[in-house]
Amino acid sequence: MARLPITGGDNDSWGTVLNDYLQQALASDGTLLTTPTNSYTGSTNTNLANSTRPGLVQLTGDLSVPVTAPKVVGLQGFAVASTTPTDGQVLTWSASSSNWQPSTASAGSGVLRAQAMAIASMRI
Repeated sequence: MARLPITGGDNDSWGTVLNDYLQQALASDGTLLTTPTNSYTGSTNTNLANSTRPGLVQLTGDLSVPVTAPKVVGLQGFAVASTTPTDGQVLTWSASSSNWQPSTASAGSGVLRAQAMAIASMRI
């Protein structure tokens, strides 16, 4: 496993240890490696999000790409409908569509309805 040189240790081998560390993610010209296998070490590149795209994070599950602006596409593994909600709507489960959808809150107990409306009106 590649590591940084240790202060007070690695006598006469700092260059070798540091080069091994840097070659895990950088090509000989200093650019980020974009191939699944490191040409220096023959091992799998640790800097790849997957075998074709470089990166430190791979978005999976309820998050989607791009990494620079991830989008929540599900809750607990269940899809969120792409329907744009209107003012005052809440997120509810639709068994017939098997996804979360915006809907108008139904009349219920005053406290629970007030809490749902407060949550629905929150701006992040």
